[in-house]
Amino acid sequence: MKTFVFDVDGTLSFDGKQIAVEILAAIQRLVTLGHRIIFASARPIRDLLPMVPGFQQAQLIGANGALVAHHGEVEVVAPILTADFCRLRGVIAQANLDYVVDGQWNYAARLAAEHPLAGRIDPAHLARKVSLAKIEQAVKVILLGLPARQAAELQATLSARKTLSVVTYAGEGNLDITAQNINKATALQRLGVTDYVAFGNDQNDVEMLAGASTSVWVTSKPQLKHLGVRATIMCAPSNQAIAAQIADLGTSMA
Repeated sequence: MKTFVFDVDGTLSFDGKQIAVEILAAIQRLVTLGHRIIFASARPIRDLLPMVPGFQQAQLIGANGALVAHHGEVEVVAPILTADFCRLRGVIAQANLDYVVDGQWNYAARLAAEHPLAGRIDPAHLARKVSLAKIEQAVKVILLGLPARQAAELQATLSARKTLSVVTYAGEGNLDITAQNINKATALQRLGVTDYVAFGNDQNDVEMLAGASTSVWVTSKPQLKHLGVRATIMCAPSNQAIAAQIADLGTSMA
């Protein structure tokens, strides 16, 4: 039997609100066949839980690998260093940036109500929104809506510190920042997972897919087609195609 690892947004869900019933049914079939299921998301655990109904007790990787959870117990893999978080707060204040800052459970945020991320933050009201000053230990910082030049300059500056991991998303103007060497692949290593099937669609899935024995690249972002060329399988971004691919792999590897 195999371990199946699924990214969520853009891979299993295309509206950021739910996963289609046929995909959830295909994943449940994997469990019935004896396969192990892990969800690995850029979302923190509190935002991932509402997206995976019926699977909240499964192993979960959140915040791009900075958090893991099993049976409801949330663990910080590695926080952003205090000195780095102080610097990031300074960058936010100096440039008057919008942001989302996640602690282990609670969060601080400033963003427009119409921003695509706004509806994805704590949709089940499981946590508390607090002031930025009240976040004592940050696991992930998102800097939002940056012009391309500013995003590139900030990414270069922050990456040069050698204590941060910075992920950009094509066309979104956002920077996702976690501690150094934090990503979905290193979180899987922490969980002792080395032989697995992975589904992903974005920049933050690249390391995870590279370490998979079978990798499925979902083509929901055509501008990132070049990142998926080394994947074992390319899959169209439709509920039917994803469900069928899960079913095929689950049966062939049972």
